[in-house]
Amino acid sequence: MINFNKVQFNYPNFKIKEVSFNIKKGEIVAITGNNASGKTTILNLIAGLIKPKKGEVLVFGKKPVCGKGIGMVFQNPDNQIIFSTVEDDIKFTLKNQKIPKQEWAARTAEALSLVHLNGYEKHDTASLSAGQKQRLVIANMLATKPELLIFDEVSVYLDPAARLEFFNLFSELKENGITIVFATNLLDEITFADKVMIVDSGEVKVLSTKQEVIKDLSVFKALNIHVPLKLEILSKIKEYSLTSDDQILNALWRKIK
Repeated sequence: MINFNKVQFNYPNFKIKEVSFNIKKGEIVAITGNNASGKTTILNLIAGLIKPKKGEVLVFGKKPVCGKGIGMVFQNPDNQIIFSTVEDDIKFTLKNQKIPKQEWAARTAEALSLVHLNGYEKHDTASLSAGQKQRLVIANMLATKPELLIFDEVSVYLDPAARLEFFNLFSELKENGITIVFATNLLDEITFADKVMIVDSGEVKVLSTKQEVIKDLSVFKALNIHVPLKLEILSKIKEYSLTSDDQILNALWRKIK
């Protein structure tokens, strides 16, 4: 579904170096690495916001165009919310995408239902919590019926409860056939992915299953990436599918009893 073939991209002081990888439809992929490693550049290439200098990026078998089956959510939801009510904000997106007006109400209701904002149609967007604002931005994307959603370090403004709620939404989106790629500097968030891509200095060092990555954390240490205690525990107790702190603590308790 997402294919990079010897992709290069140059900034004045940084470059992506002949990156090649494939991401399958329906996967949740976390991209992580140190700051300025190339995570956001790879996301922008996937979204079609920038074009490779060399090589080829294909999404759905063609060159990507953001908004055409691809939705992208950025760090600060306030930068993507325009109108004062939830309903009007989504309708504006649908209008921009030239969706027939007779479909607006149904698409709005369906999108809000998917992100658990049912009944919020008339709510003032300024009164929403940070987590609700992120879900509204996602609803905007979902209303256009994308096949791919891209998230660039979107949990930065969320408290722990809202962050867990946000990432739990990923599995529901996956069930609806949506592929998800997200970048994160918070290494414990890779537990919510199916696969993990580790990027360093413009190169993809690893693209493997979450289980394989957590099983052997040495690659992070070799790249001077701090490994949080959560991942150390999962690696030690060999419980690679757990995500929440409560699940991990319960599993750890069972091991030491």
